[in-house]
Amino acid sequence: MHSSLKLDQLYVTVDILILTEKNGVLNLLLSKRSHPPAESRWALPGRFISLGDSAEDTVKDLLREMLPVKQYYFEQLYTFTRPERDPRGRVLSIAYLAIIPWQHLQPVLNHSDITLKCFSVSTSEATLSLVAPEGNPFPESELAFDHAHIIRTGITRLQGKIEYTDIGFHFLNTPQAFFLSEMQRIYEAVLGRAQDASNFRRFLRSRYEDTGKIIPSEITEKKGRGRPAVLYSWDPQY
Repeated sequence: MHSSLKLDQLYVTVDILILTEKNGVLNLLLSKRSHPPAESRWALPGRFISLGDSAEDTVKDLLREMLPVKQYYFEQLYTFTRPERDPRGRVLSIAYLAIIPWQHLQPVLNHSDITLKCFSVSTSEATLSLVAPEGNPFPESELAFDHAHIIRTGITRLQGKIEYTDIGFHFLNTPQAFFLSEMQRIYEAVLGRAQDASNFRRFLRSRYEDTGKIIPSEITEKKGRGRPAVLYSWDPQY
């Protein structure tokens, strides 16, 4: 579709950053393009918006077709409008950030008809670092279109929002029963740096437990010399 575009017409697409936290590492899902332009290059999954659909409807349809998972979160990221971003013509991209917990994503990725692959991802200032599924560094120059710029923008936005919103909780495999150590692992994966355990727990308790956004639900059996671990639940509707 849209192998050639009219030069005097404006087109709009959606592109989706699908993120998950796997073993303490932030992962991004990419798909390999099967047709020109940028054929055989890795890219963010995306689609042109039809005249009868909204951008959000297009995102939902694309996620449903590519990844049949029930639990996910998404929000609009930014609109990318550089005239030269697509060699076919004048194409705007409305980028979205989607978060899928790893335990919900992993069984789907094992299906043979799923073409998306997990790349570990991190950013440092203006540098984007990607590692391919085989463990090899993947140069951002090999990404299609301006997707390296979109990814950097999305990760930077996520890193900022995790400090003052509830967005990090959407990475949890089980929001109704999690340990604070799980949230620390998620923060470390997103921010790309270690967190002091004591300071991090004080931060979570002050911002979320004291305000009732997370609730201690169960004290587990004590293991080792430390305190008994406490299971928490998070209410996204609070």
